[in-house]
Amino acid sequence: MKKIGLIIILLFPLFSFSLKIGIYYNPPKIIDSKTGIFPEILNYIFNNEKIEYDYIFDSFPELIKKLDNGSIDSIACVGYSLERDEKYDFNNEAFLSDWAVVYMNKNQNIENIFDLENKKIGVLKKDIYYEDEEFGIKNKLEKFGINVQFVEFYSYEGIFKALSENKIEAGVVNRTFGLLNSEKYKVIPTDIVFSPIKVLMMFRKDYNEKEKIIKIIDKNLKDLKKNKDSYYYEVISRYLYTERVEEIPKWLTWMILISLIIVLILIFDYFVLLKLVEKRTKELKRLNMILSVKNDELELLNEKITKQNDELRLLYTHNENLQKSLKLLIKLMSDVGNVEYISENDFVLRLLETLKFIIPGFRYNKLIRVEDNSNIVIVESMSEKGSFEEILELSDKLKYIMNFEIDEKLEKETIKDVLESFKILAKIFYKIKNEAKIEESLRDDIIRALITFLEQHDEYTKNHSRNVADLAVNIAEEMNLDKSYIRKIYLAGLLHDIGKLLIPLEILNKNGPLTDNEYDIIKKHPIIGYNALIKTESLKEIAIGIKHHHERYDGKGYPDGLKGSGIPLMSQIISVVDAWDAMMTKRAYRDPLGKEKAIKEIVNNSGKQFSPEVVKAFIKIIQE
Repeated sequence: MKKIGLIIILLFPLFSFSLKIGIYYNPPKIIDSKTGIFPEILNYIFNNEKIEYDYIFDSFPELIKKLDNGSIDSIACVGYSLERDEKYDFNNEAFLSDWAVVYMNKNQNIENIFDLENKKIGVLKKDIYYEDEEFGIKNKLEKFGINVQFVEFYSYEGIFKALSENKIEAGVVNRTFGLLNSEKYKVIPTDIVFSPIKVLMMFRKDYNEKEKIIKIIDKNLKDLKKNKDSYYYEVISRYLYTERVEEIPKWLTWMILISLIIVLILIFDYFVLLKLVEKRTKELKRLNMILSVKNDELELLNEKITKQNDELRLLYTHNENLQKSLKLLIKLMSDVGNVEYISENDFVLRLLETLKFIIPGFRYNKLIRVEDNSNIVIVESMSEKGSFEEILELSDKLKYIMNFEIDEKLEKETIKDVLESFKILAKIFYKIKNEAKIEESLRDDIIRALITFLEQHDEYTKNHSRNVADLAVNIAEEMNLDKSYIRKIYLAGLLHDIGKLLIPLEILNKNGPLTDNEYDIIKKHPIIGYNALIKTESLKEIAIGIKHHHERYDGKGYPDGLKGSGIPLMSQIISVVDAWDAMMTKRAYRDPLGKEKAIKEIVNNSGKQFSPEVVKAFIKIIQE
């Protein structure tokens, strides 16, 4: 037994050797000595086989030099070619296969190899895809007579960085690196791919232990590949799965998120509308369901996006169309809220235009308005009578006849459901418009009664409120303000002195100057008017405008001392008009100033008492 032990001890050094392996940064194949496809599989094999080994980390060109001068024994993750086989030895069993892909930045439009003419192309020094006679792009372009300028780098990462900074116009990297890093550097793969190769371990020919190492590596790789649950497939799946996930572009993720937000906004507006039209709840839900179906189609297309680039383009187009549909419907919803300023004809035409966009293949030819079953008006006529006719009956006295055509391939039931939903939306619009007219008429009657009462209470205010309201509207129109806001300015002009109803008559109609105490009482009328109106929801903005119509642009006004743009625009306009009408009106203690003096007073106080912007519009109107 002692002799056997002695023989084992003597023979052990013959089978003990240390392997120096060169590795370079090439994710996901090599990241560092412990991370990446090659290091993790090699560590697994060598640890199981009890083989001593060291990793030497450097750039790929430097590792080639070290292999040639004998500083290292092998290099991991090297593509096989006949040219390299003449100078080095390789193991036989492939770790994985790979090929080259040409990438470009977003400023380029490279569709084929001939588009590379006169381009700056980044390549990895000593890379098989660059210099190799059989697989290198340099030799391939020369055969086609394509002239390019090659820029050499020491890493694939350097190529992508230069490409993203527009220092080069194209770059050649291997497929796995491109998949993992293209999103990080915002670069785009072209359709130019070439040279599929086996990726192996490369040894220097004079390394004595290479046959043993190659045999060990090949045997372990074959055994690992036979078992689909082996450590080899676990590593490959982990890195390749990560790559596939990262293929999804970030802009598409944002696009989907924006689409979902738009859908949520539409649903919110939809439920707000339901509170106003509870009797039509079921019909509006049907419209929402149609939009939900379209959104489900978008999500289904997104799940298939990784299969091929054509599906990506199709999904992008579908997504754009859906967004436009949602925007059109949201605009229609907002139009329902602005019934005061939109006619029935305009709203029905907008419905038809929306139908044309949502339903490809839908074309309306003619729209006819019929009132009292006798007054017939052609609202729109595109061509001769279409194949289909629908009647949109808004009331007993008003209806529309729509002539249209649809493609035969469209499902008739779907078209019918959509048309019914849009009929309901038109009826809702008509009903709200009529209710708004009634409400507005009642509100105007109440306001006229209050103004009449105020004029009886204070003889100075006779015609003053109407003058202020009319001139304020003219200024607002000159400033191109919104129609709904102009309407509020008109009401604020009528009601701006309503607080004077609670000011004693002996102060309001006093002959001669007011005392300080009397002036303080007069100054309360904006607050009184504000308190009278603020609790009415539809008059809140008007109440605020009334409260601040005696503020000054320089901040020296009352009641709150607001300054500049801090004063509501409505109050700024009424302030100028109120002062103008006061100067042009005979008072108990003075005669009217006259037009020229009053204009000069307004101009001199621009930027002090009055807003310069409002004064500019006022002067233009007065001088016309």
